[in-house]
Amino acid sequence: MNFHFYLLPKTYVFTKSLDFNEHTLLFFSESNYNTSIIEKSKALNLKIDYTFESRCIKLLTKTKLTDVGISSKITSILASNDIPCNVISGYDNDYFFVPVNYGLKAFQILNSLS
Repeated sequence: MNFHFYLLPKTYVFTKSLDFNEHTLLFFSESNYNTSIIEKSKALNLKIDYTFESRCIKLLTKTKLTDVGISSKITSILASNDIPCNVISGYDNDYFFVPVNYGLKAFQILNSLS
């Protein structure tokens, strides 16, 4: 399977200080609290606490929720290049959040595999 990626242009952050709303890129209802992923600029404007400044690499190749090994293959490639990654799988797409200073490098490495 050939993979195709897109590096989203914004910097994203993770926060526990925001419920799902128009600012949210991704949202999770966890047992203790909610986690939102939003653009860093929005977090600054809202004056909320956040962590993990990251770039988001979106897997454009259509996958199924039942596909085996897609995320592990991609994260293994990133790990072999000492790039941390937080993976989130949606209904149609997978998202790979890497530290902001690794965003372009991670994107270039992944695209070189296509």
